[in-house]
Amino acid sequence: MRVRVSLLLLSAILLAPGAVLADEGLALLQRIAQGSRQLTYSGVFVYRSGDRVDTSRIAHAVSDGVEIERIEALDGSPREVVRIGSEVKCFLPEEKLLIIESRSNQRGFPSLLPAGLGGLPEHYVIQGGPTGRVAGVNSRAVLLKPRDEWRYGHEFWMDTASGLLLKATLLGTAGEALESFAFTHVRIGGPPDHGALKPGFDRETVRVQNVRTTEMRSDDMGWTFRTQLPGFRKVSSMKRQAGEAIAESLHVVFSDGLASISVFIEPGEVAGERDTTATLGPVNVFRRQVDAHRVVVMGEVPAIAVRRLGEGVERRRK
Repeated sequence: MRVRVSLLLLSAILLAPGAVLADEGLALLQRIAQGSRQLTYSGVFVYRSGDRVDTSRIAHAVSDGVEIERIEALDGSPREVVRIGSEVKCFLPEEKLLIIESRSNQRGFPSLLPAGLGGLPEHYVIQGGPTGRVAGVNSRAVLLKPRDEWRYGHEFWMDTASGLLLKATLLGTAGEALESFAFTHVRIGGPPDHGALKPGFDRETVRVQNVRTTEMRSDDMGWTFRTQLPGFRKVSSMKRQAGEAIAESLHVVFSDGLASISVFIEPGEVAGERDTTATLGPVNVFRRQVDAHRVVVMGEVPAIAVRRLGEGVERRRK
């Protein structure tokens, strides 16, 4: 079917401002995604969610193409996370416990964004925002407003020089701040401080718990997801086992390129349990019993999203 040239020109004129804004916003997001993974940086950031406020120290570098990151809690119970590539080590000093796990889809602050961002404009209105300062650094905002009820909004602030993400706020359906991460002090570039990336624990003196993960194909999971969320696709599925005496569980992750939802399926029954939804800070959780398995769906998305996905979890019939 042919379209009149005049209509095409009119459409181009009407749509050009929005398209330019979307392209600009997407370009800024791509800078953030690259900068957070490729740069050397260190600093202190604050996490806020409701009445909870946590302060942590972070150091990040790249060696021979492999990311190395260390995060240390500065208040509350002492804890430390060291990530080298896909291997994550979580140290709990009070318990003298070291938990080790390989995570192919690991994401953390300030590396919040995945590399594949091309599909986001279909589900978010993306545009560059105002300029300002975060932790004394000249910054630029990127705003993402959801186009539907299945996801929340986001506000990101990036260093205008390097692209490093300096502040991130998750916005609820009424525009309220559900949670935020923000640097209070940051140093970008140059070699890391001496010992900044060195673990604060001796593996020989702690109890080690290895979390075994095995990637799975969709055909081998034994489960189907009958109700899909617009824009969300399955990005990983794995079996997880936290110890020899603990039963294996299935962990499936769905993402729209920014927001993610985790589905955990494990054997066991809870007598009298019905479909329930709970809110834990910015995270919504949906639980239900399917045959002799517990299904838990959770993510930083509206409650309606985790419930819709969870209600469609079914055993695959042979």
